[in-house]
Amino acid sequence: MEPFVLNQDQSLLIIQRWQTEKISIIAGFTTRYHGVSNAPYQSNNLGFHVGDNPDVVLENRRRLAERIDTPLEHWVAADQVHHHHVKEVTTADLGKGVFSQTTAIAKTDGLLTRQPGVLCTALFADCVPVFFIDRKQRIVAIAHAGWKGTVANIVGETVRRFQSMFTDVDDLEVVIGPSICSSCYQVNDHVIQHINPRYQDTYTGSQGKYQLDLKELNRQLLIAAGVPSAQIFKTEYCTAHDPLFFSHRRDSHPTGRMMGYIGIK
Repeated sequence: MEPFVLNQDQSLLIIQRWQTEKISIIAGFTTRYHGVSNAPYQSNNLGFHVGDNPDVVLENRRRLAERIDTPLEHWVAADQVHHHHVKEVTTADLGKGVFSQTTAIAKTDGLLTRQPGVLCTALFADCVPVFFIDRKQRIVAIAHAGWKGTVANIVGETVRRFQSMFTDVDDLEVVIGPSICSSCYQVNDHVIQHINPRYQDTYTGSQGKYQLDLKELNRQLLIAAGVPSAQIFKTEYCTAHDPLFFSHRRDSHPTGRMMGYIGIK
């Protein structure tokens, strides 16, 4: 079952199953529509680091803040480096990376919080957004999993951070969001050699040309970390072949970034 529902103006994908939680989860993923950026970032680019006008990016963020009823001052963003560091954020981190790239939390690709009023955010344009929730402990997280972060097992590291807070893995629920699909994602031997042979069913091909399913690889890594397979939900949305999204691989020029977000209201 598709975990995301597209809103009416096609600006947001909402994780519908979490909207009715008693702890008031807010979680979703933006599309490229209904922003104010010009080409080649048209129109809803939310990334400062891709060459777009910073004032325009900030206006796009303000518009998203209004859509999700969460002030920018309550957001937190990291300086993503395609690795596996996960940081717990609190109200002391509010605003970091939100109004300027220079203030983003350094060398971090996963954000986790147990405090209401803190929105964890991450940027994507083909990499895999992974959303986590522990209802009992009232903890949420988001991870940015490109191929480097995936093989470094950022999802496993995120699960371990939950466990360090006394989460039972049986209480975790995970949603794997829109990213490039296997048919659109061809990689070479350099990438494949970093994948544990136990996960060789996540790619096909030979002689330096392989089709890699990053979403499925992350799903299997989550299972290996102990998350029940029935509590992992994987989207069918592909950022490369669906015009809803920016795609680093497809666009072959500077392009924008979508934002994944999760928090407790």
